[in-house]
This record gives sequence, structure tokens and C-alpha cells, in this order.
Amino acid sequence: MMLALAFCAAAGAAAPPHIALILADDYGWANIGYHNVNNSEVQTPVLDRLASEGVTLDRHYAYKFCSPTRSSLQSGRLPVHVNTVNADAAAHNPADPVGGYAGIPVNMTTLAQKLAAGGYATYMTGKWDAGMATPRHTPLGRGYRKWLGYFHHANDYWTAKLPLLASGLDVCFNAYRDLWQDAAPAAAVPLDGSVYEEEYFLNHSLAVIRGHNATVDGPMFLFHSFHLVHVPLEVPQSYLAQFEFVKGSPRQRRPYAAMTKLMDDHVGALVGALKEAGMYDTTLIVFLSDNGGPIYYPCGANNHPLKGGKESDWEGGVRVNAFVSGGYVPPAARGRVHDGYIHVADWYTTLAGLAGVPADDPEAAAAGLPGVDGVDVWGDIVGASANARRSIHLSECAYIEDEYKLVMCEQTQAGWTAAVYPVEGHPQPMYKAVPFDQWKEDCTAGCLYDIRADPNERRDLAAARPDVLRRMRAALAALNAGNYSPDRGGGSRAACAYAKHKYSGFYGPFVDVPEE
Repeated sequence: MMLALAFCAAAGAAAPPHIALILADDYGWANIGYHNVNNSEVQTPVLDRLASEGVTLDRHYAYKFCSPTRSSLQSGRLPVHVNTVNADAAAHNPADPVGGYAGIPVNMTTLAQKLAAGGYATYMTGKWDAGMATPRHTPLGRGYRKWLGYFHHANDYWTAKLPLLASGLDVCFNAYRDLWQDAAPAAAVPLDGSVYEEEYFLNHSLAVIRGHNATVDGPMFLFHSFHLVHVPLEVPQSYLAQFEFVKGSPRQRRPYAAMTKLMDDHVGALVGALKEAGMYDTTLIVFLSDNGGPIYYPCGANNHPLKGGKESDWEGGVRVNAFVSGGYVPPAARGRVHDGYIHVADWYTTLAGLAGVPADDPEAAAAGLPGVDGVDVWGDIVGASANARRSIHLSECAYIEDEYKLVMCEQTQAGWTAAVYPVEGHPQPMYKAVPFDQWKEDCTAGCLYDIRADPNERRDLAAARPDVLRRMRAALAALNAGNYSPDRGGGSRAACAYAKHKYSGFYGPFVDVPEE
């Protein structure tokens, strides 16, 4: 009761906070210090301190891979209502001018647009992966004032080209670079292998913080979207050298540890800049990962003790590292561990609430698109209210309701890792569930878990609780009837032509681009 009263008193007097939303990429559950305290390879003192000074979000969920989570975060929809595929950024279906593209449908209002309507100055740095086809699909088209980053699932950390193992083969045969600044290719950035991508991303966000004038610009919303720790596993030698003690293991574990340390240092630099600018005490920091860590070859993440990893609906694929911190967190709430359910879509509604703007989306409704799913969980996080979210429609194959989780379909990575992973002598699972994948599990009839009593999904209750299984299967089937799954089309060669002739060798928008 006292915590709730303290929160209400603070909330009644508080102006909208500055917001630093920090998104890690492919970050393993056991690759943050407070989840793996006895592992010397996990060095995240900044993240650990921020979590201890704020509120750890122990049951924070996302989609099982990149683009759907990012589309969900920006749109406030569950992935099943906005995007459940990692489509080629060059995808285009001319027959559908609303949803016939990769990423977020044209007519959905996004988080930055909402916050801008509430008086925020909005900025973004890093990975987008939520659409590229038209200028409206880009971060500037989605409400950000400034942006430095890239469109695809991944690029090379030194050259901005598309590496085959990290991003697959696109319609342009990965021929071009992917790096953009505001409304044009980032041609001024050195891409000759001399500068690590995260360095100029960091400098961009530091310049945003140092140049922000709250009196003139209003509150700041900075979305810093790391490429780290996604493949390719590339890192400056100075960081790799700090982990020379990691020997006799699969080669990917050492660079993954080094990249994690680099990410932690960069978060520390952002926090330091906020403090130097006198902004920290009025800033809300939200940190989360876009999915669980990839434990398959050639990746180096670890989700111990959770089951599975990226690309699966097991807890290791969808339950992610997350916390809030910063001076805006009420003092009475600091140090809490919140174990209520939160989904990445909830940040849209929660941050809109802090900004004092409604979370509804009339433009999307007029286009017949799904509405906003996000729940305002701020009161839950700071302990001022009971849990607002009791269920999560994770995917077409997974559903959580109260303590139960239903997993359907054929799932890959159906196993557990040790506190130190990957290790020699224990083959990693396959990227996808295939006939010769020894880590796959057939849940087509339904696998059922009590994830409160059994968070590591070791005891399938389907046979013991057929009543719950039937209820959960019926609920998931009913929910799936409302899924949004447009034909996004295949890769368009127009994207290649624009990259070659208009953007001088860089990817960029290729539909409805204004003539110069």
C-alpha cells in the first residue's frame, strides 16, 4: 500500500520523462551477469548495476526472432497482428498497398509518432528491421527526427555489406551496403574496415543526448537499437584480447563474450552522457532483448537454465533479459524484481501513457488493420497495481494463460544448455527443425507446462491435465483466427536497381520514392 501511495504521489507531480529505450539483439538469458553470477566470461557490470538500481522484469516476452519483435515494439501489436516473418527487406506485393511489404503495414501508427504527438523529440540509432520499401516504412517515415542505422536483419560490422551467414541471400545477391542516415545513404561513414559500426552508432546517440535542449525540444525519446550481439561475431581486437582466457571451446564463445562486454561498455557511455547532461534523474531507461539467444551453430549465446533458444517458442527463445532503470523510477520501487507478464508490445501503450497521449490508432482502424494490443504495465512495474496482463498470444504455435503455457507445432532446440556454453563435445542444434535435428520435439498435439512451477519446461503436463490442454488449444485456435498474415510478396528487383543507380551502392526505399 505504501509503495502504491508513493507511486501515485510521484506520478501526479511528474512531468513526462526522457526515455532511453535500449534494445539488444540476440542476447542470451545467461549472458547477462545477474543471470549467471559465477561465470567469469559474462562481464556486464553496467547492466547489472542498472538492473539492481531499477526494476528487473523477470517475465518479459518477445517473439522468437528479430523483425516480428521490432515490428511489435514499434506498433504496439502482438506479432501475430503485425508481422511474424523475417521477410526480405526488398519484399513487395503491388496488389496490397497496405501490407504488401516487409515489416509494419503502412497504415499503422508507430511509437515514435505517438510520442512526437506528445511533444517528444524522437531519435533512433541502429538496427531497424521493420520495413524499407517506401519512405513511410523508414524510421523517418515512422516518426523519428534523426536516424543512423541499417534496414536489414544484419550487416557486416566493418563494411555494412550483407554477410550470407547472418542475413541470408537477398534478391540482389547481397551486392550492396546497408547503412542509412536520416533520408539518405550514410556515404560519409568510413566503410573500409577501419571503424567498427557500433562506434559510430554510439557517437550518434551521444551527440543526440549532448545536443538535446529540453527547454526548446521537449522531452527526449532515444531508441538505441544495438546490432550487438547478433552474428556475424565480429568485434575489435582490443575487446577480443580481454577474453584470451576463454580457451579450448568452440570459437564463437569468445567473440560473443567480448561483444557482450562491448555492449555493456556502450550502455555505460550512454548513461554517463545522460548524467553529464543533467538528464539522468528525469530519464526512464528501458532495456530489453528482441528474442532469446541463438544457441544453434554458428552462434554463441546461452539461455541456461531455460529450454531452447531463438527460432523456438520455448522459454529460451521468447523470455528475454529486461529491466527498467534511471532516475524516473520511483525510489520505493528500486531493487524490485517484477514477475508479472510483460510483452514487448506493451511498451507502446505504456510509454504513450507516460507521455499523456492515447494509445488507440484511428488510421489503422480506418484501413481495417488490427488494433493496438499493448497493455499499460507501468503501475505493475513499480508495484502500484496488480498484474494487468494474464495472457500472451506468443505466436500461432504458443500461448500463455496464467500459470500455463501451451506449445504447439514442431519445435527446434528442445533441450537445455549448461552455465558455460557452447562447449566442445556437445554439438549445437540446427537453425531450424529438420528431420536430422536431434534437438527437435513434436508438439503438434500440444505440449503443456506450468511455467510458474516449472519455468525450464521439463515436465510436459499434457497427459496429466487433458482438461487444461483442451481449453488452451481451443483458446489458441480462436486467437489464431484473427491473425494478420498478408502476402508480402517476393524480393523486388526494383530494390536492386534503386540501390545501384539512385543510392550509389546502398539499399534504401524503392517504392513511391519522390522524384528529385
